[in-house]
Amino acid sequence: MPKITLSERERELIALLAEGCTDVAAAERLGISPRSVTNILRSLMDRLGVENRFQLGLALGFLRKAHAPGKAGGATGPPEHDP
Repeated sequence: MPKITLSERERELIALLAEGCTDVAAAERLGISPRSVTNILRSLMDRLGVENRFQLGLALGFLRKAHAPGKAGGATGPPEHDP
């Protein structure tokens, strides 16, 4: 798995999607267009070398688990999120 550092915007988008927001709802909450949501996700998929959103979710989950507190590693995954 390649090392990756997520931007604040990427972390915010991932958190909203993980909460169950649609792309349109996430875009509205972030003040961006739905097309920007698509572009952000496509960029993440390209950086992680995955082909679809399911694989992206798996890869981000792996990064989160691999880089949880107490684990060694250099990449920064999505922030821990407690609802």
